[in-house]
Amino acid sequence: MKLIFDCHNYLEEKKVELVMVEFTNYSIIWWHQLVMSKRRNHDRLINIWNKMKAIIKRRFVPIHYYQELYKKL
Repeated sequence: MKLIFDCHNYLEEKKVELVMVEFTNYSIIWWHQLVMSKRRNHDRLINIWNKMKAIIKRRFVPIHYYQELYKKL
């Protein structure tokens, strides 16, 4: 997605929408539940790409992932 964002001048809200469209299977269910939870609790919705990216990383990238990459280098 970063390559696409680098080529186009999208607004932050549009970036979030474009990433959301790419979700499939478990990720779309997870995202939908996250949004519903935020609405239920009257929290602010995620509408900034960097914030969304951080939340996705926390949820889907294991803690040891970067250590494994470093070892492979």
